[in-house]
Amino acid sequence: MAYIKEDYWKKEFKNWLITGCSIRDKNIIYLCLRKSIPYDAASKLWDNEIPSKLISIYLDTPETPIGSTYLEGFDSPIVGVSLKPKAQGLLASRGYHGDVLCVGSGANYPLEKVTPNIFSGVTNIKCINEYSYHIGLGRKIYKRTNIGQWTLLHDGFPDGKMNTNMGFCDLDGFSEYDMYAVGGEGDVWHYINNKWISCGFPSNEQLSAVLCAPDGYVYIAGEGGNLWRGRESHWEKIHSDNSTVLTHQLRWFDNRLWACDTYRLQCWDGEKMIRPEHNGKTVICSGYIDVRDNILIVADLHNVKLYDGLIWQNIVSPY
Repeated sequence: MAYIKEDYWKKEFKNWLITGCSIRDKNIIYLCLRKSIPYDAASKLWDNEIPSKLISIYLDTPETPIGSTYLEGFDSPIVGVSLKPKAQGLLASRGYHGDVLCVGSGANYPLEKVTPNIFSGVTNIKCINEYSYHIGLGRKIYKRTNIGQWTLLHDGFPDGKMNTNMGFCDLDGFSEYDMYAVGGEGDVWHYINNKWISCGFPSNEQLSAVLCAPDGYVYIAGEGGNLWRGRESHWEKIHSDNSTVLTHQLRWFDNRLWACDTYRLQCWDGEKMIRPEHNGKTVICSGYIDVRDNILIVADLHNVKLYDGLIWQNIVSPY
């Protein structure tokens, strides 16, 4: 039985698809939903003509477990969180102005604009050291320094025209002063001393995710199911499985690395990638993953599962 009961599921989830998840804390998680539209009809629409929702799930108030914000005009929205200056859920649009909806902490704020009058190209929203970062194509990374204030971090990047070989898709950090950004074709940069430095990555493969792990290493996911490990200009490929899909996220939980893509959830056991097990059974999950405040969630198009290190719980399931 899922945490979200049938009446709430019919109201908020029926005929909608889950396209992303993010954790604010152990009591509040956020989901991005897009309206489920038949392929023939959807193919005639611009992406921003497909309605979206930002769903808040409150795990500590089962009597009122859901908050919902309906949106139109959002292009390929990305869900994330910001813990400073306020703890909030975020939904970012890829379109012009880089609109970001912010909810939570007891106030209704207007849409924030990360890139006024410019196409944002947002690929990710990441929370590092409690601050939110807007990651975009063409090596564009903005830090949310205050309500409605997004600061471009560009020192160190060469001037000149950007191309598709360049990132970014993901960002992670040991702190807000020691971060790594990846994307494009082997485009890896290190943010240190308030400046970006190229890492000279040893492959020009497509990169999709990065993790600055508690074990002191930086892990990077690339095409072919490749997993790289290193720091600065020293990198080694530690796994490859000829996969045809890219990893969506890398996360650290329960003292190990987790990787999630469209078809599977895996863990790194120190020698190879394996499916996680629970009570002797393989855990079958896929889609999108997030970790914070000692919980892990995995969301596919229709389901959300939560793991606290001891048990797996269904949060959302179809009725």
